Amino acid sequence: MFDPRCQDASLALDPAHDGRHVLRDEARARESVPYLLNLPEQGIALFTYTWVNSASEAGAVLAVFGPGVGPQPVVEPLADRPVPRTMGFDEWQIGGFTMQQDLKFDRARIRWESDKVSLDLQFEAFHPPYSYGRDARGCMPYVADDRIEQSGTAKGRLRLGERHIDFDTTGHRDHSWGMRDWAVFQHYKWVHAQAGSDVAVHLWEVQALGRVELRGYVYKQGRLSVVSDVKTEYEYEGPLNPTAFAAVIRDADGRTTTLKARVVSRFQLYPEPQTCLHESAGTGEIDGRPAVAWLELFFPESYRQHIGKVGPY
Repeated sequence: MFDPRCQDASLALDPAHDGRHVLRDEARARESVPYLLNLPEQGIALFTYTWVNSASEAGAVLAVFGPGVGPQPVVEPLADRPVPRTMGFDEWQIGGFTMQQDLKFDRARIRWESDKVSLDLQFEAFHPPYSYGRDARGCMPYVADDRIEQSGTAKGRLRLGERHIDFDTTGHRDHSWGMRDWAVFQHYKWVHAQAGSDVAVHLWEVQALGRVELRGYVYKQGRLSVVSDVKTEYEYEGPLNPTAFAAVIRDADGRTTTLKARVVSRFQLYPEPQTCLHESAGTGEIDGRPAVAWLELFFPESYRQHIGKVGPY
């Protein structure tokens, strides 16, 4: 259980938002909840991702990837299908996927069961949810009505074929509801990292509509503070495939936090055909402490293909 006093009262969010929302009747209205797990010592990263639209049509996907999986990732999609409007995130089920959130932004259990893979993940948050809407800069309207980010402990078991992996580490989740317009983004860098269960970093640097938007937080020394400034560096190969990244982060409390990471596991996700998300998980350091880190880079697919042809400059 996290201590809600570790953040300014102005950032506190009603726990009701841990549950499902009533969405406006719009084509791009959606609600989504991913859970991310990074096991760099195994050469494996994975995420579960579920979504639902305003017509109460929902789907989900599991992706397991990295050198510990092999040259081909394990990707299991569950196609959109009608679900009851009364089905909440405390008992969410689509096929072999179940998600049980306690509706307190505290604990959750994620399970996936299929012939190829099974996952049983117990998540427990170690800091309060960071709400984009409660940040004084607000949530960008093309992203969502609101969105939360939260790190926590992640314990459980992963089965890949006949291989069983028990894990006791940290993980991350987000939850957004409202409109998402992928075509608005020109580029973004979405990062989360944890160094044990008492240090976590999240930042999202977005280029859209001719502006640069920055959101995020640093949680350390028992205090959660919003990100005020960041300087980032990235190393690439091929068509903008990250190999390493680093950040120097300033927060509203005046603290400086350094993050360094090297990519172990990669996966490319296409939320729409014209957009590519580079999912890059690996190992690193936060202020010199061993950490796990995850970077998601957004590029228009046409731009990524162009750089792949001409080479990074």
